Amino acid sequence: MTRASYVTPGQTAARIDNLRRLIAELAVRSMRRDEVGDFLQMGPSGVRKYIADLGSRVSIVRTAEGPAYFLALTPLQVRAYLQQLAAAPVSRPTGRPKKIADRVLAPGGLIHIMKDDAHYSVRLHSAPPARDPLVEAFFGAQTSRKSARSSG
Repeated sequence: MTRASYVTPGQTAARIDNLRRLIAELAVRSMRRDEVGDFLQMGPSGVRKYIADLGSRVSIVRTAEGPAYFLALTPLQVRAYLQQLAAAPVSRPTGRPKKIADRVLAPGGLIHIMKDDAHYSVRLHSAPPARDPLVEAFFGAQTSRKSARSSG
């Protein structure tokens, strides 16, 4: 599921489609965890999440090869569950995401965020920009450009 601010919460269309495919396959035959992973083309953690989503709709049978999953629903219940999935809200965009450059900043405010894999928090300060005290001690107080233009 996506958690972006410009997307409504709900199940994604791909997740609903995978659940439908898995239920259709489990209605035909029982499957081991690795078979479910191969069928959905995902790893063990993703398979666990899908099995957890199905909850009591799936029964587990212990076999020599490992646990096997099968549907514990009647065909009528399977049809009702698939209709419920079709009616579930799907994540959809509610608008375009705002870029940082589009946000209103203080005059002269500029933020540059590098595109890398490290997550870090960016907090915009509302205080007006000020000269560093050490720089001011070395070079003196900064004169504004407006007052320098008007006096010259």
